[in-house]
Amino acid sequence: MIKQLGDGDVLSIISTIFSLTIFQRYMNSNLRYLIILIFCSSCGIIHNVPISQKPNSFVKPNISNSFVDQNGNFYPDNWRKSYGNPPQNGKREAYSLMKIATDRGIVDELNGFEVKKLKELKEHVKSKKRIFIFVHGFNATNQEVNESYGYIQKLIKINAQEDEIIRFYWDGLSITNPFAGVKVWFTATSFSQMAGEFGLRRVLNAISNKDIYIISHSRGASVVLSALSKPSFNEKFIKEIKEVHNVDVEKASSLSENQNRITCIMLAPAIGLIDFKSNEMGNDSFCSFSPQIKKIHITTNNTDKMLKKFVGFLADKLTPTDLGYKDDVYNELIKHYTCIDKTDFSGMESHAFNQYIRNPKFKTMLKANGIALR
Repeated sequence: MIKQLGDGDVLSIISTIFSLTIFQRYMNSNLRYLIILIFCSSCGIIHNVPISQKPNSFVKPNISNSFVDQNGNFYPDNWRKSYGNPPQNGKREAYSLMKIATDRGIVDELNGFEVKKLKELKEHVKSKKRIFIFVHGFNATNQEVNESYGYIQKLIKINAQEDEIIRFYWDGLSITNPFAGVKVWFTATSFSQMAGEFGLRRVLNAISNKDIYIISHSRGASVVLSALSKPSFNEKFIKEIKEVHNVDVEKASSLSENQNRITCIMLAPAIGLIDFKSNEMGNDSFCSFSPQIKKIHITTNNTDKMLKKFVGFLADKLTPTDLGYKDDVYNELIKHYTCIDKTDFSGMESHAFNQYIRNPKFKTMLKANGIALR
């Protein structure tokens, strides 16, 4: 049986490869091994796709499943029949719902399904008072995610008539090949932003005048931030995503002012200061949030091996993860935002979702944000 690698393994590989570049002048004699490494890095990467053929569905009495692809498009019913399975190479250009829909002339069908489902969601939650949204991180299988989502559901005191749970799934990829670790991390970082801007944001726009609690883990924090404010993409990415996938990043809908009250609980946030910066070209100012955002409650943990990328000094490099690692980023953010709070989880080495939610401090965070427990 092939071992499924956790996200700690992924960042271990990143830090190892970074260290190797420092000594690259000693590696010339081993060029053949580097070639093999590069070749292998394209194999063993698995897209996070639905198991169900109706992945965007409602489960009685109060659960909604929301599943988007790498660009934030919602998987339609019987998706495998029309779109097939993605290749196991993790290439950004190889697979997406909109790319295939464009190639096969069924774009209107995909768009129509999304409009229909979002209208159904709007009607479905109309009478609810509270909405809980769970957002997983990168390199996580559906089985792992469902276990963690299920644990949180049982932990929170839920009123089936007044509360709705939205289980949000995005393509954070997963790997079976250790050499693919670096590639899956950098690819998943852009997927998280697209999932937020085109997926989660449209979910939020379908909800009005509710108390919304978003609980995220790891790179899921990027999904959440990208839904709440416009993420920063470079011009090359914007051009490629439009030409290859027929997705125009610049035409993304803004977050609607729907009088919601949004609280974000970010466990082990694998993001950095740059994720809070404005998207405007040449503008280094911090982004502004909707007044609907009432609180962003993060964890910090200076013993989380994944967040510090095992060597610490890499936490703010190779797509930063230092918000959840040390206080520096938090201390800078509170100069610009009054809605940010933190709880220190230092002492716990694991980065795993199922470990963070089982830490007693998670219960403390829930209670601090007015969420009663069973």
